[in-house]
Parts: sequence; structure tokens; C-alpha cells
Amino acid sequence: MRTSRYDVFMYASIMGVPALLVLVVIGLYLGYGYAVSVLAALLVAALVVFSVTGIKEIYVHGSYPGSRKILNVGIDTQSSAQPKARKGEEISIVLDRFNNETSKMDTKTYRFYADRLTTVLGAILDIKAYQDSTVTIRCNCRMGICGSCGVVVNGKPQLACEANLLKAAEGGVVRVSPMLGHPLLRGMVDNFSDFFEKHASVEPFLVRSDHKERESAKQEYAQNSDELERFLPYSYCIMCGLCLDACPVVNSNPNFTGPQALSQVWRYHSDSRDQKGKRRLFDVDTAEGAWGCEFSGSCSKACPKGVDPASAIQLMKSELMKDMFAKE
Repeated sequence: MRTSRYDVFMYASIMGVPALLVLVVIGLYLGYGYAVSVLAALLVAALVVFSVTGIKEIYVHGSYPGSRKILNVGIDTQSSAQPKARKGEEISIVLDRFNNETSKMDTKTYRFYADRLTTVLGAILDIKAYQDSTVTIRCNCRMGICGSCGVVVNGKPQLACEANLLKAAEGGVVRVSPMLGHPLLRGMVDNFSDFFEKHASVEPFLVRSDHKERESAKQEYAQNSDELERFLPYSYCIMCGLCLDACPVVNSNPNFTGPQALSQVWRYHSDSRDQKGKRRLFDVDTAEGAWGCEFSGSCSKACPKGVDPASAIQLMKSELMKDMFAKE
């Protein structure tokens, strides 16, 4: 049971008041009138604070803190009564979850009362806490920064922490599914091993020709504003994987490098500090690389940070075409 302010002041009074009384008696016996006055004032102050705090706690909550019960958030699948802890619009949340024991998708519907600030992630975590502890979802920052809570909300790849539940509802129903552009581990959790392997394969870091300088640079690599703007829009990627789930090529060809990794190729190729040159582009000048993109643009539409992988890939193709005609 959580300790309330009522309990804190009650225990302090139980321990402190007798001690102060003993000190007052000793002070009177020894003739320390000033000290007795101070201790008496402390005793009165302690009693006043204890009384006011206790009365306020009981007035606000209607009962002694120890007898209160924590009210459930949302409503379970059995009861039709709305709990007192939350008021709002009733939403049916349909969760599609991968059962790793049967290798099949399980579907279950939950009823939930949402207000205008409720996010999809908040609703799922409440369902997990109060209705069904078997619900599994990956999340971390809850601020749209870490990119770990990517799911499909009513058919659209989104970050669960940024998707508003009421806005996402269609006819009072929100369907949440795991991303299918990645292998599934359990519940709504995807396996990102292949994603990170493809990301690492394009060498997403600055390459310098002078290895000694790279290890012991004497000063920073200065850039002007124009040089910064060439790559900055592509550096906001948070590696959430939504672009891969939205990409039709990724979902039909698992060998495709994917929009996330390809956008990072262009990001570092456009960086004036990088010295790998066009070798970056030549590394993805394959049918499974840049030329595997069919330019549907769905990857850019799904990105929560405004990165435009589709444009990066088309710019990459244009650059490769220039080299091709130049050789001829």
C-alpha cells in the first residue's frame, strides 16, 4: 500500500509528540524555560499540521487513505459499467497479436473509455495493466523520439505514442496490428535484426581517407549552411521502421535494401565531410538496391519525422544515370 501524507504525519506524531513531551518535562525540571517554550511551540505546530493534513485527506478522498482502492482504468471485456476513474467516449479496440506458439495471429476486442488526449499507446498500456496482462508491445520514450512503438493503426503504419485514439477511431473502432514489413517475435513486437543489418551494410557513418586524422582529428569539420541543408532533412530518421512496413516492395521482396537504409546512403553521400565519394552509390547500384524502388512514395508518407526516403532514392538514381551517360 502506498504511504499517503496522512500516514506520514500520523507516524511522525506518534514518534515525535511523546519525545517532545519528555524533553519539555526534562526542561522544566532543569529550569530551562526558553528551551521549554521552543519545544512547546514545536509540539503545538506538529499537532496543528497533523490535524489539518488528516482532515484535508479525508475531506478530499472521502475515507481514510488506507481503506481506498485503486480504480481500474478503462473497462474490461465482461463488465458493461463505466468505471468512475475515467469518463469519455467508448471505443472498441481490436488488437491483432502474433501468437509465437501457434505462429498465427490472434484477435481480441477490448472496450475502453477515451478522452481527447488518449493515445493508442496509452490505451494499450492501460489494457495491459488492467484488462489483459498478455498484451505485448514494445515502447520506450512515449514522446515520438525513440521510434520503438511502431504499429499499424486502422491500416496505417504509425507510432502508437503519436496516434490519437479518438482521431484514429472509425465508427468507434480502432484496429491495432503489428507491422508486417518485419518478422514478428510476439504479440505486436517485431524483430528488427534484418532492419539493423541492412542499415549497417550501407556504412552509415562518415568515411575519411586519412585514417590517422579520423582517429585523432585536431579540429572539427566545418560546414556552411548550404552544405548542412543538403543532408540535414535526411538525418532526422529515428529508425522506427514505419517506412519499410509501408513500402510495397519490402513486403514482396525481402532482399530489397529498403527505403530507410537507402535514404541513409544519400544522407552520407550528400555530406561534405564524407570522403567515400560515389562508391556509396555504386554499392547500391543493383536491382536489390536503388533500382528496386518502384517510387510509390508510401515510405515518405509514413515517416513520422518528415524524412523523404522516396526523394533520396530518386536523387540517387539520377546521380547514377549521370555517371552512366558520362561513361558512354
